Amino acid sequence: MNENDRGHHHDHGNDHRETSGRRLTGAAAINIGFAVVQVVAGLAIGAVVVLADAAHQAVDAIGLITAVIAVRVARRPATATWSFGLGKADALGGFISALLLLGSVAWIVFESIRRLLDPEPVDGVAVMVIGVLAIVVNGGSVWLVGHDHGAGAIAVRAARLHLLTDLAGSVIVVGAGAVLALGGPEWIDPVASLVLSAAVLWTTWHVIVSATSILLDRTPDRLSAADVEALLGSQPGIDRVHHVHLRPLGGSRVSVTAHVVVDGARSVHDAQAIVDDLRHVLASEHSITHSTLQLECHPCGDGSEPDCATLLE
Repeated sequence: MNENDRGHHHDHGNDHRETSGRRLTGAAAINIGFAVVQVVAGLAIGAVVVLADAAHQAVDAIGLITAVIAVRVARRPATATWSFGLGKADALGGFISALLLLGSVAWIVFESIRRLLDPEPVDGVAVMVIGVLAIVVNGGSVWLVGHDHGAGAIAVRAARLHLLTDLAGSVIVVGAGAVLALGGPEWIDPVASLVLSAAVLWTTWHVIVSATSILLDRTPDRLSAADVEALLGSQPGIDRVHHVHLRPLGGSRVSVTAHVVVDGARSVHDAQAIVDDLRHVLASEHSITHSTLQLECHPCGDGSEPDCATLLE
């Protein structure tokens, strides 16, 4: 590939990320605006199922905002201050937002239980109209977000999953409104809101688990230390691999460190060639682009460094 080809490819990648960022921002703005409309309407007609759907809409908006942050932050290179980059910023934002959402869901559950004990009349037709609008908004948002396989792709897929879940929740809102419009029991409204609250809690719980795993450097689900050890240990000239550690860097990036015992003493030139080969294998087999490997001519002792150890990255 010549220099011009590389420049063209880079520009195309930037255009793709710019388009993805604009789509995500637009979908987030739509969902935030509609969540506000649902809160106002829900309070006006006294429908807690609409308020519950508004909370779910907020989950979608937060997921989209998190995806926007992930896409934008992923473009920034590492600095002397942030040597691993800022890939975990989206996980931190998602974690804080999820905690705030738990508070809103607690209020909705409390209000739903109160309505079950003391039902109030609700305008079923109005609930149906809001539910239909929610289906249109969520369906349009799913189309707008589409599929993304670039920077921040994990956050984008998570946001799209939230939208699809909320789309199903909006169908529940329409169903509850139809039952109320046909003269159904008033307890349908709080019961439907509790069902939606359970869906919000399910989605929010997964956000908390995922964010916590990234923030606390949990080994990624797609890879294990045993996988890395087996892969490196199977390469020519490698006797043993130990002290393998994996940590997420945000998005789909993973950092790996390991001690690699080679078969006999090697020159620094040979060691560099071995490390280059091992890094290439990690990148091609497990998409690991950040690895730090310590070469040794015999296993580590009790905390002592071997005489022929070479640290290369």
